Amino acid sequence: MTTWRIDGGSEIDRSKPIGFTFEGRAIRGYDGDTIASALLANGIRVVGRSFKYHRPRGVWGAGVEEPNAIVDVSGGNRPAPNVRATTEPAQDGVMVRSVNYSPSALSDRKGFIDLFARFIPAAFYYKTFMWPDWHVFEPRIRAMAGLGTIDPAWTAAAFADQVNHHCDLLVIGAGPAGLAAASVAASMGRSVMLVDDQCTQGGTLRYQKAEIDGLPGAAWVDEIIGRLRVANCTVLPDTTAFGIYDHNLVALSQRQGDKPDTLWRVRPREIVLATGAIERPLAFANNDLPGIMSADAALQYLRRFAVVPGRRIIVATNNDSAYAVAAALFASEAEVTVVDTRVNAPAIEGASFVSPAALYPGREGAKPWRR
Repeated sequence: MTTWRIDGGSEIDRSKPIGFTFEGRAIRGYDGDTIASALLANGIRVVGRSFKYHRPRGVWGAGVEEPNAIVDVSGGNRPAPNVRATTEPAQDGVMVRSVNYSPSALSDRKGFIDLFARFIPAAFYYKTFMWPDWHVFEPRIRAMAGLGTIDPAWTAAAFADQVNHHCDLLVIGAGPAGLAAASVAASMGRSVMLVDDQCTQGGTLRYQKAEIDGLPGAAWVDEIIGRLRVANCTVLPDTTAFGIYDHNLVALSQRQGDKPDTLWRVRPREIVLATGAIERPLAFANNDLPGIMSADAALQYLRRFAVVPGRRIIVATNNDSAYAVAAALFASEAEVTVVDTRVNAPAIEGASFVSPAALYPGREGAKPWRR
């Protein structure tokens, strides 16, 4: 998987270049990049190792769904152990390190453990290392399976602010559905709070082409946000709803950049969950290795950060949703092959197309990795 940066990118500001290090290697990026998008743009393929078998891991997602790209960030205004590289903004001058490796994520001397995976199933150690005493082996086993490193000398610079808030409607998620719900409620005179864990609103409209009420997606988002601000609604970007408790108490964590996060305790009359959906990965052998990425994430890196996730790309699908992704990747001059499990599937002009169902007549849903 050879990645590269192209023109465009709705999230990045090319007039503000930044630089940081990843395991000692200099990484160049732009303001608005996440750590993951900057690593991909610099051709970083292996970003970590698996928790147990120390298998190599690459970037799979583009948001909170990311299971692989877990990193420690230091050198900034506050340390951040065990953060997702897909959600952590890239900052100038910070030092980023992967987790669970020795001496590096690319060359992990513990990677040999994967060769014995069939002999060490889940919880094998609780049965294997009982004699003479489990506690003799426990410290070393836990150290081998650890993730990030916490600095024991670190102390909080200040206490976080805490805010109590009441509203008629709390909308969690500022994508198309959340914006529409908040707009309708505001037009009825309701007090509305709209929160989203991204720095800008719009959700999928930030990277997918759409038209709503006769307006392009981005223009529609700006219009709705303008209406909400005129109606004195509370709009909180960079805010994660992390719990719903008794009596409709919702806890929010609002990121404040260099300042400590703000804790919001909100008691709304009603709640709308509009957090969207996460693409389900296809199950096949070695689908956890570097070079495997969700189609939605590939489109986000392309449109938001102007990063093409590879020069030779296979888009495997069983539905029409992946064809827009394949077309966008093909337009970026990547070599694209679409593998569709269906017999009658659309095609993209100029892109290669393989239908396993056509290769295996009578086997609808035949798996392409068994060809």
